[in-house]
Amino acid sequence: MGDILYKIKDLEIKSCSEDGHLVILDKINLNIKKGEKLGLIGETGSGKSMLGSALMGLVPRGCFVSGGAISHYFDSFTSTSSLRGVKVSMISQDPMQSLNPLQTIETQFSIILMKRFGYNKNKANEHILKWIQKVYLHDVPGILDRYPHQLSGGQMQRVMIALAMSVDPEFIIADEITTGLDANIKMEILNLLFSFQKDLEISVLLISHDLISVQKYCDRIAVLKSGNIIDVDDTKTIINNSDDEYTKIFRRLPNKPPKQKPENNSEPILYVKDLYKTYGSNKYTVSALNGVTLEIYKGETLGVIGESGSGKTTLVKTTLNILERDSGDMILRTNINESNLTKPSRKIGAVFQDSMGSLNPRMDVYDILREPLILKGVKEPKTIKTKIMEMLDKVHLGLNLLQSFPDQLSGGQRQRVSIARALMLDPRILILDEPTSALDIYTQEKILDLLKEIQTQNNLSFIFISHDLGVVSKISDRIAVLYKGNIIESGKTNDVFINPSHDYTKKLIDSNAWMDKNASI
Repeated sequence: MGDILYKIKDLEIKSCSEDGHLVILDKINLNIKKGEKLGLIGETGSGKSMLGSALMGLVPRGCFVSGGAISHYFDSFTSTSSLRGVKVSMISQDPMQSLNPLQTIETQFSIILMKRFGYNKNKANEHILKWIQKVYLHDVPGILDRYPHQLSGGQMQRVMIALAMSVDPEFIIADEITTGLDANIKMEILNLLFSFQKDLEISVLLISHDLISVQKYCDRIAVLKSGNIIDVDDTKTIINNSDDEYTKIFRRLPNKPPKQKPENNSEPILYVKDLYKTYGSNKYTVSALNGVTLEIYKGETLGVIGESGSGKTTLVKTTLNILERDSGDMILRTNINESNLTKPSRKIGAVFQDSMGSLNPRMDVYDILREPLILKGVKEPKTIKTKIMEMLDKVHLGLNLLQSFPDQLSGGQRQRVSIARALMLDPRILILDEPTSALDIYTQEKILDLLKEIQTQNNLSFIFISHDLGVVSKISDRIAVLYKGNIIESGKTNDVFINPSHDYTKKLIDSNAWMDKNASI
């Protein structure tokens, strides 16, 4: 087969449902060449991750190969499963789901190397230190003794790259690996991966909904739509095919100036004052929040922006009281009541970036939406059913999805379920932590429109946390800029974006600008 590494011939994958079998991949034909950088683009739910999983021999529960075949041309290996962790490595979209939360980075690294190469502990440690240095994590205090949740998104993704590369693979599947990362870190991660690709002459399949990243790094692009490969060609040909309306939806549109709401003269509904949070102890102490103070008003959206590791996720967890703060106050005002929050409150809901990780994989949609009501003490089946139907209608989902499990839904559908669940207890505030970062541009727009609609209908307040300035500019009334655990700048969205006062804010805006510049290519 010459320089062919994988040959995919008429591959068909279906999922089981009450309505029969749903086609996920429909007669896929694709060759992956040795040493090439192949991009796979497609909207949310098009089947991109399913194809990556099939190449690893990891078709998820509820799905099956109904036709076709995948042939590989690695030396002396027969089954696809025997390639995993030996000749083929995968870097997933969400490293938090891939890394073991109960084991330190060193333990997880050692287990893989001992199994792959039969190393003893000393030899494994030597190999670990080499790769930790190669991915520029050697300067992070106590990196090997940390658990995944003690790392930033960019740090976790570097760990995943080090793990994937340490087994000396010939082929890397990189599935949406820059999701949730700011523009600076995104470029650093991709530059790092493709520098290894060049040095070691391995093949890379870059799965993404971000056409800009794919065009920058890949030789060829395959376009996937509704389970079908509709186009495969060299990158320049795909990019210049401006008549292809489907491919166009992956281009990042230039940011539109946000519509500003009238001045809000009401009292804050939530007031966060002098919030402090540190991780670790002694010489490994890391300060995540340093006296953060902010307020959120009724019916408005406060956007919180900052690069990976700035403290955004820690701010979410402490505000929700699922992570204990070191000190500080959070005053919630509802009607005539005022309370200093020290426990999770039903008045504050949350929608997270990783809809797959935040939804119970063993529950169908009906049980996921029912759970908050059960925990509240609601027992009447008719009341529960009425509320669920109301919420499904609010997020524009059909009743036919009630028996579906999270892995049977598209990313956009899962995020709508997450929004519906967050609304089940009628909160006054929603904290939205990177809710659109895992979605393609087209689906992002639909989710943002949905959030604006729900906010207007329910007079909700949003705290919208993101690294994506384009998304934040479209939905936020005010902006707070988080840097190394400090709010360094805040104000109306237009004022901050058009006339930033801090050098760090200017850097964030400049680093996001490269996408808009390339969008017109």
